[in-house]
Amino acid sequence: MTNREGASRNGTSPARPEASGSATTAPMPKPPVRRPAVEPDVELPELTPEQLAELRQALEERRASLVAMIDERQHAERDISREVGDEMDEANAEGATSLTSKLLERDVRVLAEIDRALAKMREGTYGMCEGTGEPIGYRRLKLRPWARYSVAYQEQIEREERTGGGS
Repeated sequence: MTNREGASRNGTSPARPEASGSATTAPMPKPPVRRPAVEPDVELPELTPEQLAELRQALEERRASLVAMIDERQHAERDISREVGDEMDEANAEGATSLTSKLLERDVRVLAEIDRALAKMREGTYGMCEGTGEPIGYRRLKLRPWARYSVAYQEQIEREERTGGGS
């Protein structure tokens, strides 16, 4: 019997000598298991009047800020001079116009979401997920007062978008 045959019967391999500790690589740690911030079967309490008042104030302040920003961006877009000297100046002006336009579109979208949230407050449906009818949760609304969906439902929507609709 050769050295190689004896080694394979023992379960060791002569081609791979036992490591002495310094040359070994530690096994890769398992990635953490990602859990939703809110378990879907956990009952969330309804918002208190104090929480609703705080969220209404946050929405109204953000709305006022956005209205001012939209007005400022519209003026900035109009004020960009169309008198350009050379191609580089023209490219810079086009870049500034494009950026201002994208920011303006984003602000208008968020403003519409805020107006929707304020309307839901007036109707008494604020804080309820539009997809499941369950409460959204104060912590999420504190971070994004115009949120329309619970964390779990929003993650489901995003998963379906990534996979092409889930079908």
